[in-house]
Amino acid sequence: MTTKRKILIGAVSLVVIAAGGAFAWKNGATTRSQSASGGATKERTLELIPAELHTIEPRGLVDTIRFTGATQPIEQTIVKARVSGRLADVLVREGDNVKEGQILAQFETRELQARVDERKSTVDAARADARWTARDRANKEALVDRNIVSRATADQARAAAENKNSMVAVAEAQLEIAEKNLGDAVVRAPFDGVVGERIANQGESLPIDGKILTLLDTSHVEVAAQMPAADVVRMHTGQVATLTLEGFGDKIFNGRITRISPTALPGSRSILVFVEILDRHESLRGGLFATGGVNVKEKAHALAVPASAMRKDDQGDYVLAIESGVLVRKPVGAVRTWSRGELVEVKGLESGMQIVSASLPGLRAGQRVKIVDVK
Repeated sequence: MTTKRKILIGAVSLVVIAAGGAFAWKNGATTRSQSASGGATKERTLELIPAELHTIEPRGLVDTIRFTGATQPIEQTIVKARVSGRLADVLVREGDNVKEGQILAQFETRELQARVDERKSTVDAARADARWTARDRANKEALVDRNIVSRATADQARAAAENKNSMVAVAEAQLEIAEKNLGDAVVRAPFDGVVGERIANQGESLPIDGKILTLLDTSHVEVAAQMPAADVVRMHTGQVATLTLEGFGDKIFNGRITRISPTALPGSRSILVFVEILDRHESLRGGLFATGGVNVKEKAHALAVPASAMRKDDQGDYVLAIESGVLVRKPVGAVRTWSRGELVEVKGLESGMQIVSASLPGLRAGQRVKIVDVK
C-alpha cells in the first residue's frame, strides 16, 4: 500500500467518525428537547376559591327599582287672611303643634263689629218697611173687591210690597257677609299639624289673602322622587315600596306609590313619582333624604347566574361548570336580566351545578381546577 493510499483511507475514516459524532450529538439534543417539551405540555392545575364559584339552585327573583328623594307633608297649606285689617295677635310660632279648629291669630274687630251692627239696623228697617207695604197691599186688595179703589192702585201696592221684600233679602245677605267677616277675624287651624313658618306678626296690616303662616301635617308624609322614564314605564299607582329615612337608622318604612306625574321635568327629563309613607311617626319631618325600592316584577323557583359568569364565543352564550375537577363548557340561553343586570335568568342548566362566577380571563374548557378554601 502506497503512502498516498494510506493518507486517503485515514482522511475518510476521520470524516466518518466526525459524521457519527455529529449524528449522536444531534440525536441526544433531540431527545433532551423532546423530554423538555413533554414536561411543559403537562398543564398546571388552576386553584379557585369559593368566592369565585356559584352553585346553581332554584331561587326567587325580584326586579327592584331604586329611588331617592325628599320627604314632604301630604297636607300643607299657607294660612291666609280672609279679611283685611290689622292683626291683633298671632298665637303660635314655628314648630308649635296645633289641633284642627285651634285659634292661630286674631284681627282687630272694632270696624267689623260696627259693620255688623250697621247691617242689623238696615235689616230691621227693611223688615219694618216690608211689613207696612204688606198691610197696605192687603188693604188695597180688599178695597178692590168692594169697588172702592181701582185694580191699578192694588197692583201698585202689590209691587211696592214685593220690592220691600226684596230689600229685606238684600239687607239680610249683607248682614250675613258682615257676620262672616267678623267670624273670619279669628283665624283657626284647618287641620292638625305643625306650624312651619310664621310670616306675619302682631300689629301688621294685611289685605285679603295676606299670608299669616304655613301649616304642615308632618305625621303623614310622602317622598317626591325624580325617576328616569325607562323606570317609570314599569311602575303604577298602588305598588308597594320600602324606604329608609335620614335620621331613623335602619328602620324600614312601608310605602305605596300614590301619584305619578303625567309630564317630565324640563331639562332633566325625569318624572316625579310620589311615594306615600304608610307608617305614621311623630318624628317625621319634611325635607328628609329618603332612599327606597319598588319591586316591579317577581318570579319564584327560577335558575339564575351572576352576570359575571356569562361568557360568549362563536357558538353563543355559555358558562364554565366544574365536573370531576375539570372545566366543562355548558351552553345556556339567557331569558332576562334581574336586579338591575346583576343576575341573568338562564335555561339549559341543572340545579346543583357548580360554575365559575368570577370574570377570570383565559379560562377554557378542559382545564383542571382545584377548589382551595381561604381562611
